[in-house]
Amino acid sequence: MDLPPPAVRVLLAPLGALWCGVAAARVAAYRRGWKRRVRPPFPTLSIGNLSVGGTGKTPLLIHAVDWLTRHDAEVGVLSRGHGGDEGRMLEARFPALRLAEDPDRVRGLRSLLLGGRPDVLLLDDGFQHLRLERDYDVVLLDATRPFDRCLPAGRSRESPRALRRATHVVLSRAELVGEAERRAVWERVHAIRAGLPRVAEMEGDVEPFLVRNLRTGEERPLASLRGARAHLAAGVGHPESFRALCERLGVEVVGADWKPDHHPWSDADVAAWPRDVDVLVTEKDGVKLHGWAPDHAWEVLVRWRFTRGADHFHGLLAELQLPSRAARIEPLWAAHAENGGGFGAGTGEGGR
Repeated sequence: MDLPPPAVRVLLAPLGALWCGVAAARVAAYRRGWKRRVRPPFPTLSIGNLSVGGTGKTPLLIHAVDWLTRHDAEVGVLSRGHGGDEGRMLEARFPALRLAEDPDRVRGLRSLLLGGRPDVLLLDDGFQHLRLERDYDVVLLDATRPFDRCLPAGRSRESPRALRRATHVVLSRAELVGEAERRAVWERVHAIRAGLPRVAEMEGDVEPFLVRNLRTGEERPLASLRGARAHLAAGVGHPESFRALCERLGVEVVGADWKPDHHPWSDADVAAWPRDVDVLVTEKDGVKLHGWAPDHAWEVLVRWRFTRGADHFHGLLAELQLPSRAARIEPLWAAHAENGGGFGAGTGEGGR
């Protein structure tokens, strides 16, 4: 999201304060029961943020889906479906995933339930969607710009005080700032949440792992980008982070085509790309360009990597999975009891 010049942001500050106030009043209405909430019938985790995009939320969501799937959990994801980008990324990586995209999350939940009950429900960008209850709220903060004014004067949807609703906080792009800056962010988080349980300090960022051609599907190692000249194209919330990622890979960036978040790429957009150098796009943009982009266009695939606190996050996912694991084990114990506890007959001391 592009912000207005600093002088204009100052003039917009009263509107930003009003936005924050309306957001806080809405939260209070739900907390006091004036607005009705719906409880999903299974463990639910929301992954969201305070700002409008660009914090690494989608890679962390994909990381959660991957971890739960590898640990035999059936996962459902509810997404607002704005632009369809995140949903198409999830479907590409997890073809069997139960996914419902609907701006009305309650209606989306009903649609999801038509296909059966998942073990765990993940709410994509669900922190401000208060109508659906959840067991845990994970909120990401971008270490390079953790706090800001509310819209339209800044990028925030709510004031920093909203972190008091969070149960877990993850600092993204943590390696792009120094230890002193990270410490300052965490001290402010803990101060905002004074009197509440102290959150674990989890940090991480995305890491690239593959380059793939948008037309042919050919895959290349990241090393192929070192020393390469390339034009970048992205319609994401924080495009400069994509530039920084490519430059860390050794790419010489010769130009950039930044579009608004969730931009629907058109033939005219693509025709304007230079032909004499490769074009690199994000995976989020790539899902809209597969099969018809020019053959010199490539997507850079990334994944989430924790640099601190991974055990805390994975422990949270394991806790969400406990009810489904218990439900699977209970019939085995019942059968064990009916058989007189004879799973291991003849293998104990008396059976030697």
